Amino acid sequence: MDFIAEKVIGGLSSLAVKELGIICNLRDDKQKIESIVSSITAVLKDAEAKANQHQVRTWVEDLKDILFDADDLLDDFSTEALRRKLMRGSKMIRKLKTFFSKQNQIAYAFKMGHRMKEIRKRLDDVANTRQQLQLHNYAVENPDAYRQRQTFSFVREDEIIGREEEKNRLKGYLFDANVTDNVSVISVVGIGGLGKTALAQLVYNDEEVQRKFDLTMWVWVSHEFDICKIAQNIVRQACQKENKNNGGRAQNILGQAENIVGIEEAQQKLRDKIRGKKYLLVLDDVWSEDRELWIQLKRLLMEGGHGSKIIVTTRNKRVANIMSAYQHVVLEGLDFERSWKLFCQMAFDEGTEPRDSELVDIGKVIVKKCGGVPLAIRSVGSLLFSRKCEYNYWRHIRDVEFPKIEQKEDKTLAVLKLSYDYLPSCLKHCVAYCSLFPKGYRFEESQLIWLWMAEGFIQLSDDTRCEEDVGHEYFMDLMSKSFFQDVERDVFGEIWCKMHDLMHDLAHLVAGNEYAVLREGKEADIKQRTRRLSCHFPSIFASNVSSSLTKGVKIRTLLCTEYYTEIYSGSSAFGYVLNLKCLRTLKLFNLDIEEIPESIKELKHLRYLQLSNFPWLQKLPSEITGLPNLQTLWLIRCPKVKELPSDVNKLINLRHFSILGYPIRLECMPQGVGELSSLHTLMPFAMGPTDSVSRLRALSGLINLRKLYITRLNFLRQCARDVDNAKVLVAKAHLQELRLWWSEFYQGNEDEEAVHNDEIILQGLQPHRSIKILAITGFSGTSLPDWIWGLSSLVRLELWSCVFLTSPSEGILNLKSLQNLVVIGCPILSDRWRREELRLAHIPNVCIGSYIQRGSTVSSLQLPQWLWH
Repeated sequence: MDFIAEKVIGGLSSLAVKELGIICNLRDDKQKIESIVSSITAVLKDAEAKANQHQVRTWVEDLKDILFDADDLLDDFSTEALRRKLMRGSKMIRKLKTFFSKQNQIAYAFKMGHRMKEIRKRLDDVANTRQQLQLHNYAVENPDAYRQRQTFSFVREDEIIGREEEKNRLKGYLFDANVTDNVSVISVVGIGGLGKTALAQLVYNDEEVQRKFDLTMWVWVSHEFDICKIAQNIVRQACQKENKNNGGRAQNILGQAENIVGIEEAQQKLRDKIRGKKYLLVLDDVWSEDRELWIQLKRLLMEGGHGSKIIVTTRNKRVANIMSAYQHVVLEGLDFERSWKLFCQMAFDEGTEPRDSELVDIGKVIVKKCGGVPLAIRSVGSLLFSRKCEYNYWRHIRDVEFPKIEQKEDKTLAVLKLSYDYLPSCLKHCVAYCSLFPKGYRFEESQLIWLWMAEGFIQLSDDTRCEEDVGHEYFMDLMSKSFFQDVERDVFGEIWCKMHDLMHDLAHLVAGNEYAVLREGKEADIKQRTRRLSCHFPSIFASNVSSSLTKGVKIRTLLCTEYYTEIYSGSSAFGYVLNLKCLRTLKLFNLDIEEIPESIKELKHLRYLQLSNFPWLQKLPSEITGLPNLQTLWLIRCPKVKELPSDVNKLINLRHFSILGYPIRLECMPQGVGELSSLHTLMPFAMGPTDSVSRLRALSGLINLRKLYITRLNFLRQCARDVDNAKVLVAKAHLQELRLWWSEFYQGNEDEEAVHNDEIILQGLQPHRSIKILAITGFSGTSLPDWIWGLSSLVRLELWSCVFLTSPSEGILNLKSLQNLVVIGCPILSDRWRREELRLAHIPNVCIGSYIQRGSTVSSLQLPQWLWH
């Protein structure tokens, strides 16, 4: 909680509060609040340590509620200051006079003065109670000092210690040719944290295993054994494999999985996909003991070819018996030798036992107390890695913390809680925030960081670094401490991961009353102190749920966390959301509304807005530019949105703007985009039929861009020379990903002039040489510019529908960093490269049309997400 206290103190010292505080005559109240919060911060560590005492816990919750209210008030000040700054530059004189009228200032001063005095009084009461609770002062750890001594000891997820015997046994069961049934079940059983999923992954990804089966699929099941969802997941993965085998051209194949409606259709498509094929299916983390449900699913799965296998991972041996497993792999805790090897890998440099005998002795005592549970060993090993030369710290963990753990009923969770307790406050908030997502949720690093930014979790110690980079450090820190697992880096460089069930239980435990999760079949438990809310089922806009939102007037986060194909009516219920005036984050799915209500401008604290699958949404209202704090604006599968508000330049804090999904209908970018100097992500930047070059030059001012997607470049053909002269991208040293799109696909009407002009345009769009991803679609030229072969950091090159492209020259050999090459719809080039396979031998992952290079490790072709959305 010291994090929110520090945030309030920082807010009180801000320039906006100083300026508006004078107007509102709040100087004395501001100084008094700052003094009280500073004095209370010193006892927070002691209060959190005594949180098991009812009175102290109540005191902490009361204080936290006040601090959140104070933070809302201070954010109100800074937003008001932003709005006044924007109005000063406006030409709307009448509105300007009204805004700065004496009546307006008096009303605002009265309102702010009342709220500030109320918070001061509440803080006085809490401060007085502190004396009665006999809380003591403790120095609060400096997060910056922590970060300076912290290094990462991230171990690859496929380096699983001590399970070679179990792996070989499981592989032997998969290859057993003496099984008479077409489809047979093998179980992996063990308590939480032993590595059941990790073992199954190790075998599932084994090259020999992959070659033995026609089809391999992985479905995470968890507590809800929903046959329809399981069938949909199996069909989706089967479609992805078909798409891969078709060279990525069969978009309609992927659509088969996304458009399934109802259990009957799901069952029929499941039968069709697996019929006669020898498949391997992993059902991960099964809990249900309902034998009838399993029998219904098994009837569908029996359509597979002879030798098909199903691996079931479960904590309950009874589940394995119900599923008629003919073989069992029972995981026990690691013996001491293997436990110590894993601990050394996590706790010491180079993963080897040090020569320091004292540290070794302390470490061995701690390892014995972990009971052979790999997750617990990883967690405490990562914790100690950060203090690997501090003997007193190690002794404290051994002699003080572990005796407490031994008194707990769930010792594994207690060890994980120990790792959490020693995190800096900012990271504790990041862990608790993950409780809003369902178990098994696949996190994307960048999106998670943007959500943390919206909540203000990321602390900057100086102005030389951006929040995204510090957020990356937070993420990597938590990953190194085993709070995340199943970590993968896709071909675009994005990191994806999951949270272990036990870590998710921990996140839920520490989240407290300020977090609430709505689950299907459970009553909405929203309280007045609820600050963050997520919904794990589609009917959030049902009347009984929507009306309960009125209790949560202080809600800062509202997340819908799962995607559903059914579209829901949200026109009336959207009003409930717009009454949540403290919202920082809003993520909604599947609504049938045609326009966003104008009253969205009242959500003045909003930082993150994501609208997914709004099929009838026509445009964004101009009132959305009245959200000066907005940092992230995502529109996903909103195919009818064709324009943006003309005064988009008012979104002065916008950092990430994306319209994802195919097709993208955005016709033109307003000129004001060039004033959004904070932009990191701009996808797309759409060219229009008029003033195209001047619009393109607007990119010059966007010096912080990291991802850029320019569409409708065909409109630049009439002024190609001006594009070449402008050179708007070459100086953008931060740019990492560039996508250039002329038109949807080649239509057959490009003349010789268009071919020549496209080559000039592409020459003029030369990026900085540090770029890592380059994609070109619909280019009509015959050759690529020479600057491409000087991109020494390029790791991914995509060429789509470049029908006249003959050869990109011998320069392909110069791209030493290139890891992924995708060439689709380029017939002349494809034919040539198929004949000259050796030229591409240095590139690990190559896909040319329907041709996939032998030995390629591209998973499901890894086509760009924007194409399939």
